[in-house]
Amino acid sequence: MKTPQQHQIDHWLVVSRKSIAQTEQDNKEGYYEKENIPLQSVYTGTAMDYAGLARAKFLNGDSLASVQREFATAAQCIIKSFTMAYDDNDPDYVGDQWPPKNPHYTGHKDSPIKAQWSRPGYGHVCWADVGETDAIEGVNWALMAADVDRGRQLAHWYQDRKDGYKMDPDVNRYAHALKHALLNEADKGSALLQATLDEYTAKPPKNGGDMNYFTLSLTLAGILTGNETLFNQGLEQQLTFYEKVMIPSEDLWDSDERYICDHAVALANLAIHYHLKVTVAHDLLPTALLIQLNERTP
Repeated sequence: MKTPQQHQIDHWLVVSRKSIAQTEQDNKEGYYEKENIPLQSVYTGTAMDYAGLARAKFLNGDSLASVQREFATAAQCIIKSFTMAYDDNDPDYVGDQWPPKNPHYTGHKDSPIKAQWSRPGYGHVCWADVGETDAIEGVNWALMAADVDRGRQLAHWYQDRKDGYKMDPDVNRYAHALKHALLNEADKGSALLQATLDEYTAKPPKNGGDMNYFTLSLTLAGILTGNETLFNQGLEQQLTFYEKVMIPSEDLWDSDERYICDHAVALANLAIHYHLKVTVAHDLLPTALLIQLNERTP
């Protein structure tokens, strides 16, 4: 496995911890209410800080338990954003507190949203923080923590945004298929992914976004159908894509994300949960994060 220099790791550790501490302090002092910032956005931002801390700890050689704890906290922050939107038993529930309609919005024929709303503020629900990629990242971090139950908890709350906005079909299908995978609804997930694979078979993906979700869909389809060969083929393609395309295009050269592919680690652990063997070896897929690697779980 390729490793960064120690001064880089130290920098990532300091930055993550400082950001987390600052967020906690700002929240205690009422900063977000004063600045009219929705708390869901605070939780999703903090989730990224904890995920960054987890990666940095792993690269620093910290204990696996410590690394998994940070990934689990990242996932829990995403879960909090979702329960704020959908669980009326959450003490911070804001799902019924929509931002006011935008008086300056005149509509656009290509807009996927039927009604436009002003930017949400403190005390308003923020649908942008419970979208497809939020759910995918949260599930990834739960699986990287080897915490399938936490991933299942998030899957329970994930649904299409109530403001009507959806991301591209391949992204939306993948998010829902991942939900079904965690809820043991393999047939439902497989059907969604097959639609994506059929589309890309007829018209092969050309841009980075399409290639990303094609390889992810291929990998997850292998898991849900119990096709070990397909799963490993998709996993290898995702890792190659991440290394050759994502790292350069997203400018991750000086980032902890250059050394670990979250999608790959998460899907590998999900595959192990589904009793499949991981046969792919890659620098971006650290074996130490793959709990019970190549062992079939009970």
